[in-house]
Amino acid sequence: MNVRLSSYGRPLTKLRVSLLDACNFGCVYCMPATAAFCHKEDYLSSDEISEIVGNLVNYGVEEVRLTGGEPTLRHDLADVVEKLGKLSLKKISLTTNASRLLQFLPALADGPCRSMNISLDSLEPDNFKKITTHDGLGRVLDTIERARAMGFKIKINTVVMKGINHHEVKNFVRFAERENIEVRFLEVMNIGVVRPHFQEWHYSGHDILRDIESEFGLSPVQMPADSTAQVFTTAQGGRVGLIASESMPFCGGCSRLRLSSKGVLRACLMKEDGKNLRGVQPSEYAPLLQEIALMKPMTRIKEIPEPMYQIGG
Repeated sequence: MNVRLSSYGRPLTKLRVSLLDACNFGCVYCMPATAAFCHKEDYLSSDEISEIVGNLVNYGVEEVRLTGGEPTLRHDLADVVEKLGKLSLKKISLTTNASRLLQFLPALADGPCRSMNISLDSLEPDNFKKITTHDGLGRVLDTIERARAMGFKIKINTVVMKGINHHEVKNFVRFAERENIEVRFLEVMNIGVVRPHFQEWHYSGHDILRDIESEFGLSPVQMPADSTAQVFTTAQGGRVGLIASESMPFCGGCSRLRLSSKGVLRACLMKEDGKNLRGVQPSEYAPLLQEIALMKPMTRIKEIPEPMYQIGG
């Protein structure tokens, strides 16, 4: 079977797979103080993940990004990657806070997951702890360096919040230039615990670019039509990106689907409805996927009450 799933002419080729909702960080834009996680028995097993993703490959999925919560809290992370590596995927990547990544690097080193996005919202130890409730900036930076030395392709994801870490944008650009590592700045999104603070915390992509351009020359990099990021190089050769999902939404070209840790396939980060694929037979996929495709919005949805950790980063 080789059926191409699309939504209003957009091929749906990229899949975010949340391995679990639990996380060892308590980031202020993601995790409520009273967060309740699923029982681990509720999470899809590595075999179930492989089966569902394999079925979705038959409908055009080409790339998979493993997310959480924090995916390195899954003891079988390497097993998940190994099984996905047997599918006809063009790319397997990982998003992680890197606090527990070091122990997995040897097992991942010779496998198909060679790209990692590491969440890093501050280069200042005190501010890092304030944002994440975790005292581990040094360990994260050391792990980034170790992963790069082992040949992994690393990008940094930095959620920018006004009054909290927006003053660090230029330092992150210098970090990108000094370490020859791409840093992507993300607008905080109007999701879950952020909603009461959104107007206070939101620092727009226009402001981020203005801050960078005031000191660093920027040249745009040509990106694929479905890219979530605008990417630039600085005059000194640094590489920075901007994901401005609130002020410069990219919904019309989005090619992404999301699979929750319990097997629910969703059309969009901002839509709570979806279809549970756990135990669904391959012959039943076509009508379910068509329903999912029709759920995918063309324009930005204002907000969603569901916390980010439950959706998958």
